Amino acid sequence: MSLLALVVLGVAESAPFRLVSRVPLAPDAHDAALETAAGLAPPDADHVEVVYRDSHGVMHPAEHPLPRASGLPGGRTAPAMPAVDLPGHGTGALSGRAVYLSQCHGWLWFDTLDAFSTQRGNVYDTVEDFHNPEATNQFLARMLENAGAAVYTVRERDPQPRAAVVDDGDPGYVETGSGFQSGGAGWSDSGPWAYGENPFTSGGTRRFPADDLTVARWTPDVPADGWYAVYVSWDAAPDHAPDARYRLTHAGGVIERRFDQRVHGSTWQYVDTLWLPEGVGGLRVELGGPSRVPGALLSADAIRIGGGLGDVERHGSPTGRPRWEDAGVLSTQFLGAPASVYDPYDEGNGSDPSSRSRWAAWEHPDGEDAVYVSWHSNAGGGSGTSVYTYEGGSGPAVEGSETLGQLLNEELVEAIRANWDPAWRDRGHRTAAFSEVNPYHNPEMPAALVELAFHDHPYDVELLKDPRFRLDSSRAMTRAIIRYFAERDGIPARYPPEPPVSPAVRHGEDGTLVASWNPGPSGFPYGDPAARYRVETSADGRAWRAPVEVDTPYAVLDTPPGETVFVRVSALNDGGASFPSPVMGARRSPDGRAPVLVVNAFDRFDGGLLPWEDVPYGLGNVRRMDVQRVNAFDTVVAHGTAISSVGWPWESTSDERYTTEFADEGHALVIWSTGEESTVDETLDTAQQGALRSHVQAGGALWASGAEILWDLDFRGDAEDGAFAIEILGAALGHDDAGTTRVTGEGPLAGLLLDFGEEDGATYPVEFPDVLDTARTVIARYEGGGVAAAFGERVALFGFPFETIGDPRARDLVAAALLPMLVPDYAPPSQDTGVTAGDSAETPDAERVGPEAKTDACGCGSAGRAPAGAPWVALAAALVLLLRRGASRGRRLHYGHDRSR
Repeated sequence: MSLLALVVLGVAESAPFRLVSRVPLAPDAHDAALETAAGLAPPDADHVEVVYRDSHGVMHPAEHPLPRASGLPGGRTAPAMPAVDLPGHGTGALSGRAVYLSQCHGWLWFDTLDAFSTQRGNVYDTVEDFHNPEATNQFLARMLENAGAAVYTVRERDPQPRAAVVDDGDPGYVETGSGFQSGGAGWSDSGPWAYGENPFTSGGTRRFPADDLTVARWTPDVPADGWYAVYVSWDAAPDHAPDARYRLTHAGGVIERRFDQRVHGSTWQYVDTLWLPEGVGGLRVELGGPSRVPGALLSADAIRIGGGLGDVERHGSPTGRPRWEDAGVLSTQFLGAPASVYDPYDEGNGSDPSSRSRWAAWEHPDGEDAVYVSWHSNAGGGSGTSVYTYEGGSGPAVEGSETLGQLLNEELVEAIRANWDPAWRDRGHRTAAFSEVNPYHNPEMPAALVELAFHDHPYDVELLKDPRFRLDSSRAMTRAIIRYFAERDGIPARYPPEPPVSPAVRHGEDGTLVASWNPGPSGFPYGDPAARYRVETSADGRAWRAPVEVDTPYAVLDTPPGETVFVRVSALNDGGASFPSPVMGARRSPDGRAPVLVVNAFDRFDGGLLPWEDVPYGLGNVRRMDVQRVNAFDTVVAHGTAISSVGWPWESTSDERYTTEFADEGHALVIWSTGEESTVDETLDTAQQGALRSHVQAGGALWASGAEILWDLDFRGDAEDGAFAIEILGAALGHDDAGTTRVTGEGPLAGLLLDFGEEDGATYPVEFPDVLDTARTVIARYEGGGVAAAFGERVALFGFPFETIGDPRARDLVAAALLPMLVPDYAPPSQDTGVTAGDSAETPDAERVGPEAKTDACGCGSAGRAPAGAPWVALAAALVLLLRRGASRGRRLHYGHDRSR
């Protein structure tokens, strides 16, 4: 039916709000109409419903005449006991609990369009079907896991569009030991999947003893370098091990996860997300014992890496979009649910709203302590936050739903008022007959539906597009879920801490490397204070070794002279773990002194950085949030790797600590990396300008790069900012936007191609690269002739972020050419010092952190490199990169302009 057929009944204060239809509604039309009613309802309405008027003029709840489904999905086959396994990274306040997350809408087949479409349109450059799951997947799910919860998502959570599957029997699958036999039904990699086809019933599985001699092994062929979620699957049975051990061996070492194979079978189960190199050998997944249960068996089915593209069909066609964008009605079929879950009314395409809650009931085993939360945004022109639980004709809501909804609403509103808007409108906890909270579809757990803000209100929508707002909202929901279980059980609520801030890695007095940091904020609306810290190290800033815990805000790193190490730190307490800090690093000097200091000044993380995408099916240009493409907080990795490639020692800090701790330490060269920092979050504040001015005037060298430095200082700054740009950086703003990502080196960089588009390998899009107006020596130009980089008086300035140069070899060659020019009187110390890791002095009250096995001194393949500046090096690089450029002239991504910088 058309929503134009609805009329609004008058509403008294604190009374129900009703929309009236002239005819009964189809199931999905009922939910759509109810969402419209929810958006139009005044803030003081405590219940929202849709009713219809029969031929006698009598009104009835529109929920009543919905066709009865073919039967409620029962709980998964399992003993009546909670699962013992907790996927994720540790324990915390939610250990032993499960959270089922619904990421709202997605691509759905519409017979009226004879095509797929999102369920909500493009409003103010965003789509509800995208911005809510982006936040659920990248923030909320991970926060809940860090608090110890087992998290299950209705839809795919990995934004990676590539995928690879290895099934039992495939070339990448190997069995070691004896006792293998055929098991039950399992995955069959024969998609795409037509309506009614089940990916987990058309293949087989293998069963074997859960001992320490028998192992099943999968080795995927990784399609390309990148971050990939890792999934496993098995066939659940009562005689399977409750503690099946999966070992993931990757470049950083070995990760172990244990799963209860008596439950949650015949579907994909998330394990972890890892950086994997292209090809075979970057990841090995092994399943084995022993089990604590004598005689238990293990089930080996398939493993998957990456989210991939949607391949569940309707009318002979899949969406072809990244799988995480597919609606629940498609995702639940891919996850192995039967048609009674995703099409309970036998409509042929499926019922999306009910598929989400019915999937949760299907996936949920008996005895598992769980809640269900759905993340939506509202429409109707209003403003503010509301949370819905069930009230309607299907009986009472599941016990606990009302409390869960009230806590979610309270934590969200108070957090938004504390961090964003003291006058934020509280639309309150409400009741309605939404399918997602309806006990007819999911009678097994408390359920609540969040309407975070209004995506059709110009004020609200700017918040919804801001990654920080979504992060704060995720934290608030995590706090609410922790409170729900704690208050229900009569125990104190414990909240995970915030990430450490202002990290740095420097040489200590004894010449060892010391990582240090400051605690993050604590107290409402944040978490509890940190009690200890988890320190992870990496040789490449991508693959992270097994962490070490310390109880001090610093750690001495077990890094030999000449070795490069990257570090990130998470905070821990009884509530769980924080997200990691920004990545820092250093290359240890044999003489204990580093000539180079890399300063990470790219702190910005807001809606102005969201990349644009021209989405098909007529949706148009939309702002997207992949946090790796917004700010991965790892700019130090590209700089440090390039510096290490020529054998120079270095250390690093966040820009907040530069003026107070590092400015007077006498580094010969300071590298200031601002990324896309701009006027929103200054590239260089007054104190930093003063410290760098003193550094340069005292004979120190400076290398600055970023897309908005001159826009911020020269064009938008005051007289002092402009003077710093001219007098120290040696340039004014020639043009705000170079309009290209193609760059060619000149002079000392002659022959180098420094392209920084995402199609060239850049990790994030650069929207407004500065064109320099300078009298200093030009060392790089944009395609079209604008000055991209210049050098003079021991200062180098790049009008685009150095770390976005897509070719790592080109970055190495830039460092090889520029470092001797910036610091001509420095020679890297000999690495053959005779000093070993065992010779390093211990520092009291700190643990030594590092790899169990050492790598080569550099870890970057620079041995045998010709001296910097050798003409044939530049010539060879030019030939290789010219061939690469010719091969990469494909379709380039389009990104729109945002002047709110």
